[in-house]
Amino acid sequence: IKVENSSRKKKKLAKWCKSQRKQYRRLVKQGKSQKLNRYQVLAMQKSGFKWIEQGKEATLSNSSETIPRKWSKRLKEFEQYNENIKNAMPSSTKLLKWIASQRKHYRKLLKRKVSKHLSWYQVDILNEYRFPWILWKEEENAP
Repeated sequence: IKVENSSRKKKKLAKWCKSQRKQYRRLVKQGKSQKLNRYQVLAMQKSGFKWIEQGKEATLSNSSETIPRKWSKRLKEFEQYNENIKNAMPSSTKLLKWIASQRKHYRKLLKRKVSKHLSWYQVDILNEYRFPWILWKEEENAP
């Protein structure tokens, strides 16, 4: 959602979007937020809400950006896992480690706006697959 700050309603919406992004960053970094929960995050992602404000990315996000072959391979594994199993834990330890490393690099990206291991373009790709950036408490206790 991109909002122009030209009217009162739009200003209110822009302020609300900024607040949601702040709460989301807190949720990703600290694992908790008093004002934003899992269901709100999922609903907002489903509606196409952009957690990174357009124009605030530190790297260019275009399709000509090169993606490492190993990363693409893990993405395909994640895509297959996501299509078939969804709620179960991935059986591949390589995929589990890759998912954990993407979360780690994403937190670094949010703090510094730049990461040599993960670009905003890759984040956009992962968001299209509804990548689980946040490890929810229920998932930690899952068998």
